[in-house]
Parts: sequence; C-alpha cells; structure tokens
Amino acid sequence: MYPGQVAPDFSATALDGKEFKLSGLRGKTVLLDFWATWCGPCVGELPTLKQAQEKFADRGLVIVSISLDNQAETARKFASQQGMNWTQLWTAGVYESELAKLYGVGAIPATFLIGPDGKVVARDLRGKKLLRQIEKLAQPVAAEKPAGP
Repeated sequence: MYPGQVAPDFSATALDGKEFKLSGLRGKTVLLDFWATWCGPCVGELPTLKQAQEKFADRGLVIVSISLDNQAETARKFASQQGMNWTQLWTAGVYESELAKLYGVGAIPATFLIGPDGKVVARDLRGKKLLRQIEKLAQPVAAEKPAGP
C-alpha cells in the first residue's frame, strides 16, 4: 500500500461494538494506525495521536486505531485507560490477520494517512512529520458568519 493508491475498503466491529466501514469515511481525512500495547514505539506515539485528535477532529480528521494485540480486551482496557477516544478496532492474528495483510503491515507502528478522496497520501509518518501532513489535508474550519440584519 503506497501513496497514490486507493485505500482498500474493509468492515470490522469496533471494540465498542459498533460496526465500522472505511468507505463510510469518504470525504474525511483518515489516519489508520496499526499498533499494539506491547509495542513501545506505538505507545510512544500516543501523545502525537492525541494532539492530532484535539487539533484536527473539527477539521475532518478521523483516527482509526487497529490493535494487533493477542486479545481484544487488552486493547480495550489500554485504550480506555489512556483516553484514546477515537475509533478502536482489533484484528486477530497479529501480522497474519487479514487486515494487516490487506495493508501490507509487517511491523508496527504503521500509519496510513488517507485523503478525502480515499487515496493514501502518506504512510509510516510519526511525530511532527505526521502532524504537518495532517495539517495540509485537514479541511479549514469554516468561519462563522456574523449575526445581523
């Protein structure tokens, strides 16, 4: 999966029990984040993800974290404790899972930034590079029109 390619659509049940379909986010900037609780660099990126959520959620950014932990409950507890208040998915099988294979994930953290057109814009960005790229894609906040006659 490389920049310029259309991100493969998939469906999954989120850890909160809601159904998720990637194509339902068309028109938004999407950050797919493959991670696990046992991955130090993944946990180290949490402050960046939280900053992105706070700064760009109202500009069309949707973060979707996909846990490769062995147990869904491990990811669920960790996400709750860490305040990861965005969509959380879990896929069984770690790197052998269908979703990891679909995106060619062989190591984590693995991120895929998807533009509103559904195409991958960048992959495997972290920290400030990730935030700068999101800022380029995020839709500007519409200015409020002043009330008046």
